Amino acid sequence: MAGAVPPLSVHLVRHAQTTANAGEVTPNHADIRLTALGEQQALQIATKLAQAPDLIVVSPFRRTLDTAGPTIHAHPQAIVETWPIEEFTYLAPARANGTSAAERKPMVAKYWQRADPTFVDGEGAESFVHFVDRLRAFHHRLWQQDGNVVVFGHGQFLRGFTLGLARGFADTRKAMLRFRRSETADPVRNGQIIVVSLSPPDEVDRGR
Repeated sequence: MAGAVPPLSVHLVRHAQTTANAGEVTPNHADIRLTALGEQQALQIATKLAQAPDLIVVSPFRRTLDTAGPTIHAHPQAIVETWPIEEFTYLAPARANGTSAAERKPMVAKYWQRADPTFVDGEGAESFVHFVDRLRAFHHRLWQQDGNVVVFGHGQFLRGFTLGLARGFADTRKAMLRFRRSETADPVRNGQIIVVSLSPPDEVDRGR
């Protein structure tokens, strides 16, 4: 019907490979750059999208905008917005900045062994409870859109969102451990595109 609102289509895209993914030391979690392979992956993403996006969403972190760059260039008519969908920052930047993934491994293990949804590691870090609040807010904001939306995000955030759609956006210890098992057993790959179908937010409960 002429003038009808187009249905909502959502593609979630994890950012392309970064220097951190390649094992290098990263001075600032928010300003990590793509590798040469990552730049190639970003170009490939732009060619894989079957439909032109109406809205392109990126996080405040540089790697998502750099990954989205070729898609933005290919579709200049698309609206580009920055949403608070940055990666789950559970380690305090003061401890994590200037380290490699291998150097952070003991800190990561200690955090997940604690498995306290309310724990905040330090200034600039967030609790699992706050992370889940951001996932819920993202769901609500997405539901208000229409047309073809392409979201360039981060591995843990996107895995948390897809898990929340399936199991509910819960912030309990049980849900926290379930999330950790899921994102380590089935991580979202660099450059991976996930097509999701959304249910209304009031139909997605807080989970178990």
